[in-house]
Amino acid sequence: MNGPLWEGFIVCAKVIAPASFGALLQLPKEQLKDLVEKQPGLKSGLRDYVVKKAGNKARTAGYLDIFGEDESQDPGPSGEANGQQVQPAQVVSLSSQAS
Repeated sequence: MNGPLWEGFIVCAKVIAPASFGALLQLPKEQLKDLVEKQPGLKSGLRDYVVKKAGNKARTAGYLDIFGEDESQDPGPSGEANGQQVQPAQVVSLSSQAS
């Protein structure tokens, strides 16, 4: 609500990033959205932080929505792409065709 105080907070968050990412993700979504609009350089770092700390998929998707990223564009650490996990049977059938 206090413009100069908010602007100072944003500057501090940028200066101490990535140490500030945990605190930033506790902000209400509207404030987080405002922050990444004013400091677009923080988007990629915050996105990487969210993906690495991913626990709740719905919450992660909500954050990625704020950062303007679509979760289905980038395979996650679990091997998922477009919301589908690669099944071992698919891998076997591909390797048997190569023989």
